[in-house]
Amino acid sequence: MYIGKLANLTGCTPKAIRLYEQLGLFEAPPRRGRYRIYTPHHVDIVRMIRTAQAAGFKLAELAVVLAAKQREQRFPLELVQAGIQAKRLQVQAQIAELHALDAQLIALGQETARLFSEQSPQQCSH
Repeated sequence: MYIGKLANLTGCTPKAIRLYEQLGLFEAPPRRGRYRIYTPHHVDIVRMIRTAQAAGFKLAELAVVLAAKQREQRFPLELVQAGIQAKRLQVQAQIAELHALDAQLIALGQETARLFSEQSPQQCSH
């Protein structure tokens, strides 16, 4: 399949696909004349890249994985799992911060209601 079909199947732009290839996120596909010929495997790879990006991974982080794959001649599953776990810990920390912020907002709402709901307009004229 050509790059246009790969783009259609993955929801990605041809420009992004070329960037992924340029960054070494997948090996250059074979060519037929001037055209790159992509396979269903490329569809899986591009979808995985897009899913990883949506989950907060940077392209540079993904490039590290692919470099390890080329160096070790196998997919570095342990490295990927460690990266996913680290990203999950970051998300959990952000969730805890958001819960704390939510609690502060609830307290602020209760405090303002307590202070200002039953007072006369003269008491508010500071």
